[in-house]
Amino acid sequence: MSSRADDASIAGFHATVLDGLPEAVIVATPDGRITFVNAAAETLLGYDAAEVVGEPITMLVPRQSERRVDPVAWLARWAAEPDATAARYVDLIARRADGHEMPVEVRVRAGIVGDAERFFITVRDNSRRRAEATALKDANLRAARILMVAEDAIVSVDAHQKIILFNLAAERMFGYRAEEVIGQPLSILIPVAARTGHGRQVEAFGAARDASRMMSERPGVRGVRRSGETFPLEATITKVEAAGALTYTAHLRDVTTRNEVRDRLLESERRTRAVFDHATEGLALLDRHGLVLEINRAGTALTTGGVSTGVALWELPWLGAGDTAPLRDAIVRAGNGDAVSFAAELQRGGAPLPIEVRLTPIHDDDGMRYILVEGRTA
Repeated sequence: MSSRADDASIAGFHATVLDGLPEAVIVATPDGRITFVNAAAETLLGYDAAEVVGEPITMLVPRQSERRVDPVAWLARWAAEPDATAARYVDLIARRADGHEMPVEVRVRAGIVGDAERFFITVRDNSRRRAEATALKDANLRAARILMVAEDAIVSVDAHQKIILFNLAAERMFGYRAEEVIGQPLSILIPVAARTGHGRQVEAFGAARDASRMMSERPGVRGVRRSGETFPLEATITKVEAAGALTYTAHLRDVTTRNEVRDRLLESERRTRAVFDHATEGLALLDRHGLVLEINRAGTALTTGGVSTGVALWELPWLGAGDTAPLRDAIVRAGNGDAVSFAAELQRGGAPLPIEVRLTPIHDDDGMRYILVEGRTA
């Protein structure tokens, strides 16, 4: 009689104290037998108290075949943890009355009620947090994969300029494997002469208000490969502060080939300009409507000066020119795609100056673009 009275008293105590709590609470013996569930636990798990009291805790939190966690062993291990301010918890899978499995967060504390030891177990639905954590993990994984296979070399460093990310393109660009440079100073990728200045620039950027910067706006940005070869870079650097930690990320492009192509084009333009300007015959490049784009020295010498681009060729102050209608008509024909030749006559020092004029349409992939005019003294 005494034992039954004690059990009834304990149950009454549990009902009085625990049923009003909004959090699901299960009371169990040290060997995992359920002695009480509060109203919130009934709602969360879908059982009536009468269905689970006296049953093992594994009825509600079964052991998962793919996990090593034994719920009863875990309860026994952490229930008597002396540091109550650091209550342990574990993520488990609970089984509702309808058979539906639900991720839960479980905490346990041991206590004495009457003369009996009991485990007080709180259970929280962890579905939302688990889904958010999974979504965040997936997003981070996708972002990491995108960064790793990006065409640009991507290098991230911490506030101390130690490398924390080095993608595949960076490996190809610099000749290092990621594991060789993670934790190393960024300076190993920078020519020795530029290291001190570069470090100061990064620190200044960290203190500045702008979140990104084109480092290639500064002349002579260069990297150094593992082989010791230096090469020109186009670089954009961004910074992000999270949880009080500052991270810098640089997107890098090796512009060696682009610079070589640019230099070849510039050299080709210089050569073409030299030939154009020093030709003994007058040369002019027009658009298809006859406006002057370029005119060389010999061509300018056939005018009284004041030659400017953007005006019609027939409107230039030609030496002693009379009727310029033939030139205008020839340009119209050339603008329509015809090659045209005709004879003209200027005056120089009171003497006639016969000129042979040839107009050649110049086409590209988009059609007729220019007219080349050649004027040669007869």
